[in-house]
Amino acid sequence: MTLQLSGLSERLPEPRLSEPHKEFYGQPIVQMPLLVSGRNKEGEQIDVPRDPVSFAYVIERRMEAPQDVREAWRKNYIFTGDGSTAGTKGDHLIVFDAQALREITPESDLYNGALVLPTGAWQELKKQKDKVVYLTAKEVGEAHGEGYIKQNGVWTPVNRSVGKVWDALGRGRDLASYIQLVSEYSPHSYSLLIVYLNQTTTNGKKPTMRSWVANMTDDLSLAGGDCYLYYDSGRLVGVAPEAHVACEKALEARVQSALKTGIAF
Repeated sequence: MTLQLSGLSERLPEPRLSEPHKEFYGQPIVQMPLLVSGRNKEGEQIDVPRDPVSFAYVIERRMEAPQDVREAWRKNYIFTGDGSTAGTKGDHLIVFDAQALREITPESDLYNGALVLPTGAWQELKKQKDKVVYLTAKEVGEAHGEGYIKQNGVWTPVNRSVGKVWDALGRGRDLASYIQLVSEYSPHSYSLLIVYLNQTTTNGKKPTMRSWVANMTDDLSLAGGDCYLYYDSGRLVGVAPEAHVACEKALEARVQSALKTGIAF
């Protein structure tokens, strides 16, 4: 059964936009071309072209989606359009809305389920300061397998590198409130929001990219950059451009309000 991810209040009258948010279940390398093109496997135009949701968008929906679909966002893992990119020197790039992931197909060059990047791609990505967050090999070692723990009653990243990863993935979202939400779903857990980065390279010679996966809120809300792009039970979510713009405008309004009032949002 297809997940319902658009609230009744969000559905638009135009038939192909009646579902602003749409699930694409199955192998990401098969589903991504359908998502971004709006075509079915036979090549027929049956939908609008969509954007794969980002990790930050998933956080936003888990906090703010209409009540009738909020649990669907919270209790299902989602492969996002953000890239977890392993470098050949043990370093890493968190790539927002990665073009390389938008372009994956069943014919893509994969190695152990990760997209192999062509020569020079790493250097080009690293230059895109507004779309990429760089982690050193030391930061990768500190963040991988670690998360948030409760100290003096407050959920706190184990180290700065964990905090850096989540600040990047959240892109300004209210992480304090999100962590509180996750803790309510896992009240007896010692650690939450654990990070697993993609660390695959082709025998150390070429970097690779995987999708950042937002795990369920009732399963510690792990941030997984180590999932296979040919995973049969992958789940992408495509958002229609109109819905995406509306969500971003709403967030920007909250940010501006917070800046004016000095109140955390």
